[in-house]
Amino acid sequence: MANQYLNTKLITREILSTLRQKLTFLRKINMEYDDKFAVTGAKIGNSIDIRVPTHAKIRQGRIMDASNMVDKTVPLTITDQTGIDLAWNSADMALNIDDFRKRYLDQPLADLASVIETTVLQRALPFASNYVSNADGKLDFSEALRANKLLTDSLAPSQRYLVTNTSGTVQVVDQLKGFFNSQDRLAEQYEDGLMARAAGFDWFETTNMPAQAIGTATASGYTVTGAGQTGSSLTVGAGTGTLIAGQHITIAGVYAVNPATKVSTGFLQTFVVTENFAGGAGAVKISPAIIPTGPEQNVTASPNAAAPVSVLGAAAQTGVNLGFARDFLTFATVDLPLPENKDASRVNLDGLSLRMVRDYDTVNDLFLNRVDILWGSAVLRPEWGVVIPNDPTSF
Repeated sequence: MANQYLNTKLITREILSTLRQKLTFLRKINMEYDDKFAVTGAKIGNSIDIRVPTHAKIRQGRIMDASNMVDKTVPLTITDQTGIDLAWNSADMALNIDDFRKRYLDQPLADLASVIETTVLQRALPFASNYVSNADGKLDFSEALRANKLLTDSLAPSQRYLVTNTSGTVQVVDQLKGFFNSQDRLAEQYEDGLMARAAGFDWFETTNMPAQAIGTATASGYTVTGAGQTGSSLTVGAGTGTLIAGQHITIAGVYAVNPATKVSTGFLQTFVVTENFAGGAGAVKISPAIIPTGPEQNVTASPNAAAPVSVLGAAAQTGVNLGFARDFLTFATVDLPLPENKDASRVNLDGLSLRMVRDYDTVNDLFLNRVDILWGSAVLRPEWGVVIPNDPTSF
């Protein structure tokens, strides 16, 4: 039975509900809705401070050694206003909501979800600091186990996800077929696109995973210039070749530590290059920051002078598969203002805020609609993301 004309608020709610269903990756991360701009309206450039739990300084013995607690925050900047523009006529407004969604909403909103998720992934991957080497270029169960180990060593929560690109899915699915899956998880497979629960991860596939470009630097192309370096920049000297944001490196003698006990894990700390590096002597931007002491210590020591820098990965391994815990990344939407004297509606659902504004073309009997989301994203815990590369042509 047809509606007596679909109104703006009902359509806006349906748009937001449908968009949420189209999202795969974003539904697994921390999605923060912030209403502090609801009255004045948010705009590009506004920032939200997201608190990140800090590690404690552990005392040995009875003598108190108090230090001030310092809140650790990560700024999340509102960077994007993304939307779609739709038009329909008066007759379409008399459709029932299911037919209306199929005709006008399903495909545009799938495209919108893909664009947003791709952008978020492109910005997040150059901060996922952990890395699993892949000798044969195929995504295997063993790589997933090692990725899970790295997250455990980083004290990541037990609810973890592994998002694969389409070639990675083909390579690994035969190994995982025995894990598809207990009856109580079949509904989740159907409703949320879950592939399997295996190796400590819930597995999902996405077509939105960006490829990783590989620079021209050789595996042992650089050395450290200057001992005692800390922070998010590593000064290198001898060496040639470019590094591309998203590539991973290790530094000789710089080992990862257990975040709580500060004891070495026995494995070199991996760092991800966060900005393209043109080559030669200079400063390579990295994540996480090198922190050799204090409550946030993440390495056994600062690099020694002339310590070799190893570039990880092979030129053919441009496929990216991402293992992560929920708070690796956050995605936030904020309220857009409703214009005066316009047919407009704004709806919030599960961390998403969406606005629709309608106008009318009298000559052509068209309802003109713009749908907008104002959003930003930020990596909260670089160590809670782990990249597994694969060769997308190897089957």
